[in-house]
Amino acid sequence: MIFLSRERDPNVIDNKFYGAEPIKRVEELMKRIRTKVKNGEELKLKFRSKWKDTKPQLLKETNGKCAYCESHSSVVAFGDVEHYRPKSIYWWLAYVYDNYLASCQVCNQSWKSNKFEYAGTKMPAPDIPANITNAEISVLAADSIPDPLQTAQVRKFEIAHNKEKPLNINPYIDDPARYFAWEALPGTREVRLINKPRTRNARKIVDACERIYGLNRPRLVRRRYRAYEIYMGSVLVVNDPRVPANLKLIHQQLISSYMDAEAEYAGMVRFFEAERASGKTLPIPTFI
Repeated sequence: MIFLSRERDPNVIDNKFYGAEPIKRVEELMKRIRTKVKNGEELKLKFRSKWKDTKPQLLKETNGKCAYCESHSSVVAFGDVEHYRPKSIYWWLAYVYDNYLASCQVCNQSWKSNKFEYAGTKMPAPDIPANITNAEISVLAADSIPDPLQTAQVRKFEIAHNKEKPLNINPYIDDPARYFAWEALPGTREVRLINKPRTRNARKIVDACERIYGLNRPRLVRRRYRAYEIYMGSVLVVNDPRVPANLKLIHQQLISSYMDAEAEYAGMVRFFEAERASGKTLPIPTFI
């Protein structure tokens, strides 16, 4: 997982997700809840899928990778538009652009589903009493969701996020590099996600990301190790005094490419490069 940036250009965000249209959808949800409250029914909603229209832009922002595990999901599968805060719980965010990210189907469907954990104050749901008027709903709906093109509204949403202190972090708001470290295990040919030592909440965050996103699932830790082998092959070339300078330069450029946002598991490689720059010795792969 690496830190991501959202595009805020109205020319690239689907126009269904800014301005009046998402507010109208939230108003519809609120009116349905009002009816359920009046009738004493369970507050369970069905949603009309509109979010698939955001997938091309979301995949562009993640460079075709899953925002959680950093595997190239778009190469082998269509991938999912993932509701970061589950719509079954945070119903008013079902059509909110800032609640979407691109995920592989394994992270989303096999692992995360509707799970969400936090350590702070839960983001409050809008209060919908039975006697709320349509005019009051219109005001409440506009105040309950952020318009992705309005900086002040986005900032307000991010402040609420920070108060909630999610443990399964959002890479668009929370920088994973603050909490994530990696451990290469040549004996088992794995690279496992671990928490950064002496970092507040890192243990809880990594534990939640491991359980909810499946970031240490067996196939993933082995696939990461393969990327680690390729990276370390270039490191060994760069460090070998017998290698000609021009070949070392090529491999140094390759190392830079492994850290690029487009590369699979760039967050892992960036961590190991920082470790190497600090003078630490990295585990040698078993192919040596």
